[in-house]
Amino acid sequence: MMQSGKFLVSVLAALGCLCGRLYAADANRLSSHVRVIDGAINGVVIEKGPSRIVIYGDPDETLDAAAAVLFTHSRRDVVWAGRRLVENDAMAIVPAGDQEQFTRADAFWNAFAQKRYHDYEQQTTKIITRPLPVGRTVQGGETFDLCGVEFEVLNTPGYARNAVSYLAIIDRMKYAFVGDLIYGDGQLFDLYSLQDAVPEAKIVGYHGWAGRMGALIESLRKVAEAKPDIIVPVRGPVIRDPQEAIERLTLRLQAVYANYLSVSAGRWYFKSNYDTLAERVLGPEPKVEWMAWAEEINELPPAWIISIHNARLIMSADGRGFLVDCGGEAIIKEVIKLRDQGTLKALDGLFITHYHDDHTQAVNDLLREFRCPVYACEPLVQILRSPWAFRLPAMTERPISEITVMRHGQKMRWKEFMFTFYDFPGQTIYHDAMLAEKDGGEKICLLGDAFTPSGIDDYCLLNRNIFHESMGYFRCLDILRTLPRETLLINQHVLETFAFSPDQINVMTYLLKQRQQLMKPLFPWPDPNFGTDERWARFFPYGLKAFPGQTMEMAVNILNHSDALGAFTVRPNMPDGLRCSVQNVPLLVPPRGEKHVDFRITVLPDTPPGVYVLTADVQFEGHTLKQWCEALIEVHAPEKSAD
Repeated sequence: MMQSGKFLVSVLAALGCLCGRLYAADANRLSSHVRVIDGAINGVVIEKGPSRIVIYGDPDETLDAAAAVLFTHSRRDVVWAGRRLVENDAMAIVPAGDQEQFTRADAFWNAFAQKRYHDYEQQTTKIITRPLPVGRTVQGGETFDLCGVEFEVLNTPGYARNAVSYLAIIDRMKYAFVGDLIYGDGQLFDLYSLQDAVPEAKIVGYHGWAGRMGALIESLRKVAEAKPDIIVPVRGPVIRDPQEAIERLTLRLQAVYANYLSVSAGRWYFKSNYDTLAERVLGPEPKVEWMAWAEEINELPPAWIISIHNARLIMSADGRGFLVDCGGEAIIKEVIKLRDQGTLKALDGLFITHYHDDHTQAVNDLLREFRCPVYACEPLVQILRSPWAFRLPAMTERPISEITVMRHGQKMRWKEFMFTFYDFPGQTIYHDAMLAEKDGGEKICLLGDAFTPSGIDDYCLLNRNIFHESMGYFRCLDILRTLPRETLLINQHVLETFAFSPDQINVMTYLLKQRQQLMKPLFPWPDPNFGTDERWARFFPYGLKAFPGQTMEMAVNILNHSDALGAFTVRPNMPDGLRCSVQNVPLLVPPRGEKHVDFRITVLPDTPPGVYVLTADVQFEGHTLKQWCEALIEVHAPEKSAD
């Protein structure tokens, strides 16, 4: 009797599950032949008779087969949902420009293990981790028939470089499947994915803050001109009023971009090109309320500071020197020349403003020639000592092992100067500054690349410019307010010294606060920093080298940008050949705080040499982010014994 009761309960549970699925499918039906599968992404299913077409993929893995899967772009946090169907013989239809990302993903990662250093291109790292066979490539202007449904292809770059959208009339309704071009009613999933070069303004990827925003707006208008009845993005709510949603997103993007341009340090570097940048996004005769350039600008620094490319040498009255940054051999040659001429008697120290390769690449070479201590503040020290553990733009691969760690605000007497060291997270999250006060003389703050006379040096979103009170540029501006009167500023790439007035510092603070408010409705996140900080979830260390049979410690770090306690779940995904000690791990992270999930990775004894990519899924606030962040393990062949 008890066995029968259990059986009945099981049957009822199965029926309930089936009914629930049928109800859910019906609730998500857009028209007679089109339905959406809710999940980490929107899986679109088009069924006509025995034929089935899938757009984006099957996030719940409830489908056994399909004739084809249509992909709009190649990002792995989306493509994962279609892999199983493609491997079960569905034809993968992909953008022509992304074919290599699908078919040669292994080649990308093999090269990226080294290419990630000195990276100024800012290509996305959300490349799929394993190749996926492609059945057909498409590009804008094409039409093709699939199972009786005619699709029109639009080139719609913006969120992704080579993205396409698909238009189709089904059940007398015009559908637009646009990928990540838009998220729900006038939102975008993030802004950092738009970082790119702007060739017409002669700006490379590193300097191209949301460089594809103009292309994205153009793509949105192209979709609007097609006059779809329904837009189904790959993420976010189905859009039933496309024109209004597109207009809303366009206006939000333009407002954010005008705010960014108004106080951008890049306007000093690219004086003749910033009108081009503005016109691409804001249209002809763009209205940008440019902040006035620094109130005081002097052609040359004081005589006790020698400019050597993007380094600065502070000279004492007795001929000894203190160097700030050393990014190239040319700097070392100039310092040696000063020594050989008798101008420089000795080098007493080196201060590093930030980790970028043009400020650190030649440090070890300098130290072989001049034995001197190296100074930096935390948290910059960690990335200087272990660059292989991070994934950020423009890194060096050369660790600096011996560093004297200075506290924020710590003072040090050197000759006739008083130095004050600051944790100064401006251009990048790991960045320092140093105030040099000459007895009875000038006061100079050497602030790396944080400001130019035109404003804030935040043109690379991947540098992690955090928008929180007392963090990022808010912290830097607060520090500028505390500097002694008549302090002049030096940017390592700008010959002139300059100074902002108190009013200008207040204007920059105001504009950053305004940017926060403008970004809030732009993203579907509880805080806009999730949409601008690519590395809020990151593996640490990012890169490791190992041998078969070796076990290593790793972590996934979560920075909770929200102002409330965040409940996160982290799930590491292992490639063949690696094993992980954990699966789903819950993690409570305090507001504005960072915590991490620790785990062990074991390389199996028979794992062949190569580059292995592990990823992690992250869940929080209703978002399931599949394969969201990645790390690299380079497995080397076992060393042969001398015998």
